[in-house]
Amino acid sequence: MVDMEEGFNFMEKEHKIDMISELPDTLLQQILCFLPIKQVVQSGMLSRRWKHVWHTIPVLEFDRTCFEPKLWCRDRKKTCQIQRKRVELYHCVEQNLLSHCREGLKINKFTLFMKLSTRKSVSRLDRWIDYAIKGDIEELNLEFYRSLCKRYLLPQRVLLAKSITVLTVHGCRLESRYFDINLSSLKKLSLSEVHTNDQIIHNLVAGCPLIEDMRLESCYGMKNIHFSALSKLMAINLRYNVLEKVELEASNLYDAYIQENKACEINLIHCKNLKKLELHTECMTDEWFHYHISQLAHIEKLIIHCKMLGKIKISSQSLKALFLLKCDKLVEVKIDTPKLCLLSYCGHSKISLSLNASVYFSEACYQMVRPVDHWDVQKIELLSKLSNSKLLYLTSFYIAKDVVVPKELRDTLPSPSYNVKQLKVAISQPWNGHEIDRLVDSLLWISPLPEIVVITYWINVKPWKDTTSFKFSYKKPILDEENPSCCKFLPNPCWGHCLKTVTVENIKVRADEETLKAEKETLEKYFYENAKFLESFRFLCGGVG
Repeated sequence: MVDMEEGFNFMEKEHKIDMISELPDTLLQQILCFLPIKQVVQSGMLSRRWKHVWHTIPVLEFDRTCFEPKLWCRDRKKTCQIQRKRVELYHCVEQNLLSHCREGLKINKFTLFMKLSTRKSVSRLDRWIDYAIKGDIEELNLEFYRSLCKRYLLPQRVLLAKSITVLTVHGCRLESRYFDINLSSLKKLSLSEVHTNDQIIHNLVAGCPLIEDMRLESCYGMKNIHFSALSKLMAINLRYNVLEKVELEASNLYDAYIQENKACEINLIHCKNLKKLELHTECMTDEWFHYHISQLAHIEKLIIHCKMLGKIKISSQSLKALFLLKCDKLVEVKIDTPKLCLLSYCGHSKISLSLNASVYFSEACYQMVRPVDHWDVQKIELLSKLSNSKLLYLTSFYIAKDVVVPKELRDTLPSPSYNVKQLKVAISQPWNGHEIDRLVDSLLWISPLPEIVVITYWINVKPWKDTTSFKFSYKKPILDEENPSCCKFLPNPCWGHCLKTVTVENIKVRADEETLKAEKETLEKYFYENAKFLESFRFLCGGVG
């Protein structure tokens, strides 16, 4: 009886295992599309049915994890194994593409990463691309690394493939003989490290009437880009192309990113609906900036990185986020933007900053330029201009000592960030447990009534940072003297007269027990000595290692 039961159980298990093989081909193909290509290839060894299924899946991704760049090593036997596996994989790719071609099956996506070292490898690649195009390929991603003297010449039939909607190419060349280009379905184009010229790119874009997203990165041979009548274009990304001129006429362009280190003339005034603009260039003058930004009536996010700007004025009814990054010569900024809710500034403190008085930011960020200057009156005044915000983020401090504001300044100046409810600080190097009270004391002077204070520092393992956060609750202030010195510049009493509870939480990858103990003892002593009516102090450790 036991044997019969075991037999029935075995048959039942076998039936369950076989059930997946009885699913329709289309469903099995969808399942395989979610697996890494190596596992998909291995599935073909299960049975003829599975071999047929993997040969007909519509998504083929042979990325850099498939073709090992190392073809040999000191171990001769291992070298032979590597080369044999490479040949087997070549054969698998060939057979798969050939099956699609013979059976008239559609290919939704084909991704290929290859190193082209011989004429044979080039011939093989030409053949594979031909198969993919015959399979009405929709998304084609080609990445080449060469050891030949010339870059791979992209076949013209790729640029005549009416089925392609997404085309990504890295490390090849386009030649001037491409006159007839017809990518009538293409919506997304990405070219990187491609050798080309102005005329080819002009012809290419002209042959893509439905283009919505375009990226050109580190492409050599171009000088001037002038794209016009691109009614569908919504996003463009131009970086490291050594361009001399960029002129865009795209009525529906929503997002533009331009990063050209060389002096590059840029004209965007015809992009009337542009909402997000990021510029990294050395060619901007104050006059150019004022004129172009004033023409962008719908701009909502503006990111500027330019060493030439000196005095800028921004007046916009739509701007919501502004980033001024490493504008080394900037001395004056006037901002009249009633909808601005995020302001980020990276630069020196010797700058005149004028803001619309009615603006209240959800977040403001001040990124110090290294080496971080010592605290002075100008830096504190700049902080006060950024402090009409709910969250203030101070970053690029190297050590905890850089955050500490000298006592002589605290005794003579008002706290700059009285209205800030959340204060966040980023430090590169960790602090020791016994110096954290000086760090916290300085932060509570900068923002004397915060709800949350967060201190982070970078580490070399995931999640790449350790965090110590403070949560404060308050009660009605009680003053035991009429004008306490700690509050003499404040409209209301500081935390020392109304702090009710403190909760400290440590999230650290490598939580050192001695350091945490020192931090706890130091902070507990500090808060009970300085918060006269403190009811509760909690120190939590949430280490993940």
